Amino acid sequence: MTDLFLTVLEISVSVSLVIVFLLLVSPFLNRRYAAKWKYLIWIFLAVRLLVPVSGADGRSAADMLVQWKGRTMPKAEQSGEDMVPAEAVSRRVVVKIPVQMTTPLEMPVKRNITLLDIGCLIWLAGSLLYIFMHIIIYLHYKKQVMKNGRLVKETAALQQFLKIKRELHIRHTIPLIEFSGAASPMVLGFFRPVLVLPEGEYSEKELYFILKHELVHVKRGDVYWKLLFMTVNGVHWFNPLIWIMQKEAAMDMELSCDERVTQGAGLEMKKAYTETLLSTLHKGCGKSIVLSTGFYGGKQIMKKRFRNILRKTGKKNGVLVLVCAVTLTVCMGTLVGCSAVKEKEGSAPGEESGRLEENLSGDGAFINMAGSWMIDFDRTDPMLWGTGISFGDGMEISGTGEFSYYIGIGVGGTGQCEVRDGAVTVEIEPYEENSAEKEILTLAYENDGSTEYILMNWHEEDVYWVRSVRAEEVSGADASGNEITAEDMITLTIMKEGIPEEKQAQLVVERGVLTGKEYALYLPVGEWQKTEADTWQAAVNGNVRIWVSGFTKDYPVGQTLEDDGYVPEEEGMVKQESGVRYKARLYESEDALWCVEYCYPEEMEEGWEQELSVIADTFAEVTESSRQILGYITEFEEGLVTIDLQDWLTPESEGWKPEYDAEAGFQVVDLEGADAAYPVRGDCTYTILENHSGPGVEVDREAFERYFRETEFPMLWGAELEDGEVVSLSEWYRP
Repeated sequence: MTDLFLTVLEISVSVSLVIVFLLLVSPFLNRRYAAKWKYLIWIFLAVRLLVPVSGADGRSAADMLVQWKGRTMPKAEQSGEDMVPAEAVSRRVVVKIPVQMTTPLEMPVKRNITLLDIGCLIWLAGSLLYIFMHIIIYLHYKKQVMKNGRLVKETAALQQFLKIKRELHIRHTIPLIEFSGAASPMVLGFFRPVLVLPEGEYSEKELYFILKHELVHVKRGDVYWKLLFMTVNGVHWFNPLIWIMQKEAAMDMELSCDERVTQGAGLEMKKAYTETLLSTLHKGCGKSIVLSTGFYGGKQIMKKRFRNILRKTGKKNGVLVLVCAVTLTVCMGTLVGCSAVKEKEGSAPGEESGRLEENLSGDGAFINMAGSWMIDFDRTDPMLWGTGISFGDGMEISGTGEFSYYIGIGVGGTGQCEVRDGAVTVEIEPYEENSAEKEILTLAYENDGSTEYILMNWHEEDVYWVRSVRAEEVSGADASGNEITAEDMITLTIMKEGIPEEKQAQLVVERGVLTGKEYALYLPVGEWQKTEADTWQAAVNGNVRIWVSGFTKDYPVGQTLEDDGYVPEEEGMVKQESGVRYKARLYESEDALWCVEYCYPEEMEEGWEQELSVIADTFAEVTESSRQILGYITEFEEGLVTIDLQDWLTPESEGWKPEYDAEAGFQVVDLEGADAAYPVRGDCTYTILENHSGPGVEVDREAFERYFRETEFPMLWGAELEDGEVVSLSEWYRP
């Protein structure tokens, strides 16, 4: 939502520049060109103000949804190639006897409310208040007209009314109603318009001009443009220039309507028309509601209309003016958009240096960089360190700038981060003295809204680091019901031949392919590599693997394992095949079954059995208080929704493949496994998109079901889950 708010601000600024220019040249345009051309310019600007596309890069609402998904979906996936020195140990857990951990761990989602969020909420509240207020006023007024108004049945008036309709080629039925509360003649209604006249006596000429004027409004669909301008004013209520634009557009609408009524008429008929307007003025017609064609504007506006009607000189065709206005709007949008992007990406070196010095000073220094990081090998060449990189990598930065990093064998050290000349640098005290030269690294922190990373200048080479699991506490209990705490780094103690061997292990959080649920386990850093979904292998031996499978509660996991050759033993199930020993551990949670399997060559049992057993016993299912899922709804009935789970990938995503459509910028990928069924909470909200691509509209359950069943093609839906129940369903725009 904040992305949309920022886009609205950007568009509002760019269009405001065009509005100011148009207001300055209006006297010239009014003298030389017909009012309809300026009216068309206002309509174009209004449409531009409602299109949520920025001028610099053409980002649409679909991209915002991708960013929203990146913020709300779990981002704890990582490979198991992390390693940090022993000095970085943050907590020690000694595991001697394998125990079954079956109680889910609760991982709370932390959200910080910023000033931008508050501003966004104020903007949204103001917009909704303005729009709903005018809609309610309109509905109430129309109800009064239909209830208390009188259908005009006088033959002369109806004959004149029908004659003008035929002249203007208006075929649909338009009731003619006389209403005592009408401030002025007007047209009300969008789908079934009615023409409303104030009570009073009208001469034949007056009635002719009034009826023709209002029917010209009907012919041109001006009531729809009034709705457009009202909506624009509601969305950009904070911008006074938009209020001025709405007023100018209403005036130009009337001027152009006057020109259409008097088109081809002589001076005498034009004078008669102005006399009708003058009699309206003397009758004291006041202000009409926004969503109607009623217009007064005061004496000064009336004088302007008189001068425009009685002008003797002809006016020029304004097509060129319209084209110039469109071009100017596009140029201003691009200029403002590029300025915003430039400000975001960086400004002049001196300015950037000052801003960085300000941001990285005091108690909050290096706060964005604080945490654990690992190398992003999608953008970093692993051959910089040869085969030694298989021993892992890791970087730690504290909130006060204390720094340490480790890459492969012999590369790394510690230091203190400082800000020099607008850049973060650190002088390294190496773990091993390899050179007489001082090692000075430069670090640059970046956050594109969905991914944060640090770019390190390492001996003139670019090394990209992405954040690993944050050091956020999670809570739960072990199999005995004892409270436990878990951090992203722990020490596992593995008993080998009675001698304890300590290893640093890092928390790995993954989402099960079949269940859609998250699980966690600890893997020794730098010793394991992720080969595919839910599967890791030892870096030193590809025949040593561990993998996790999740199933529904009623799935016969044990029988399936027995059919595959497994036999029960004291701590799970085991089988031996072609010199490789396979073992399986079964875990049961409230609504899922999990199987943790691992294998190793039989001759290496003494070394690997104990380690794999300890790793398997750190397994736990992770439950979230709320989470988002994406997919196609295959069935919706009896309070249950069945979803074919999907994933939305971008070229920056870990699972992106070369065969995906990089030009489109996204790929919807089917998640393997059966469709997932979820109960729908009674207060679930439903949001659909107008024409499957427009703004979201909240509807009730009945309207949602009808919309879902009447749409013949599959629609992508986002579902928000709380405690396993669907609390909202929102249609996703798929370009």
